[in-house]
Formats: sequence, structure tokens, C-alpha cells
Amino acid sequence: MMAHSPNATETDPRRVLEDAALHRAECEILLQKGGLVRGTLVRVEKGGVVLTHNEAGEFIGGEDVRIWLHHDGAAYGFNASVIRSGVPVPDRGYGGILLGFIDNWTEAKDQAVADGRRIELVPPSGQPVSISCAPARLVRLAVDGLSFTLPTDFKMVFVQQGAFQVRLVLPGEEPVLVQVQVQTVSPNEDFLLYDLSFEGIPDADSHRMAISRLAELV
Repeated sequence: MMAHSPNATETDPRRVLEDAALHRAECEILLQKGGLVRGTLVRVEKGGVVLTHNEAGEFIGGEDVRIWLHHDGAAYGFNASVIRSGVPVPDRGYGGILLGFIDNWTEAKDQAVADGRRIELVPPSGQPVSISCAPARLVRLAVDGLSFTLPTDFKMVFVQQGAFQVRLVLPGEEPVLVQVQVQTVSPNEDFLLYDLSFEGIPDADSHRMAISRLAELV
């Protein structure tokens, strides 16, 4: 089942997913309970998409997930729900999951470069770090905080409970500076997932406006 989001691009999601499955494209799965796991697309069925994953436990039916897919030089994202675990897949027995109710399809176009929108971490010392473009990956942005990943070999590591500022940049507007604190740091095989909370918001209206206009970068 594939529903089209009102903000969907003109790209045909089914065609992208079918080609990605043919090439066993890798993806990242953001779990509702928190954390990212690696996955591989296997096939597209009438009822949805089948993929394998490296999660130790089973996914729960009805669980909502967010998928990021890298294929053919582009990056795509979509929301989905777990229809069934234990789906048969080649070389993995019954280790697959079926995802359905696919919605909110997005295609990354490096908007941070294209129109000047960006999100920067401003540490107490050193240069700002952009998390709105590679090698960072912005995975959540809301009025209460944000989450992102950075490669494990990235030159700067942010410690849990560490505090610094985030700069929300919009073209034609004054940057919005917000105090943040690192709530959790979750290590994975080749990246760290950071979850930050906004602790000091000097102008609530400007903050909400900036979050709204930057949300498309997720």
C-alpha cells in the first residue's frame, strides 16, 4: 500500500523502490522506540515493501518507522508501518519484515545548499558543524528538540548532557540561536545517533517559524 503525501515529489516511489530492491539497496530504519538500524530492501509486493534488518529482536506489527534509502546517487525518505515480521526472504529464511501504509515520501535535493536553509551546531570552541547536509543526517526536528547522526570517525564528538547552541538559519531572516542539551548518544556500527532537547528559547514565535520552515530538511 503506497499513499502519496501532499508534499511528495514527482518521482514515482514504487519505481524507485522496485529498482532499489532489485539492487539490494541499503537503508536506515528509525524505530519508534528510538535508535537506528540498518536494513536492505529485498522486494516490492502489492501489499508493501519487504526488507531485512540487523535488529536483534523482532519488529512489532503496527509499529511506525521512518526509512531513509540511498540509491542511484539520490536519497529518499518515507514513513511506513510494520505489517508483519518473519517474512521469507532469500538467504535469510524468515528474517524479513513487510512494511505497508507508505506515506510522506521525500527526495533529498540538498536543500541546505540550494536555498540557504541550514542547521548548525555551535560548540563552545571550534567551528560550527552543519547537520543539514552530509556527512550528518538530520532524522528529527520538532519544537522541543532534534536528532541527528554523525559518522563514528567524525572529528568532533558531543558528550551526553553536554550543552551548546544550535543556529537555525533561514534566507532573508536573522539566525535563531537556541540553547540545547544532549539527552542521549546512541552508538551504532558506523555512526552515532544524538538526541538533543531545546533548553532555552528566547523568542518562541521565531523559533516555531524557523522549525516549520526547516522541517522539510528531515
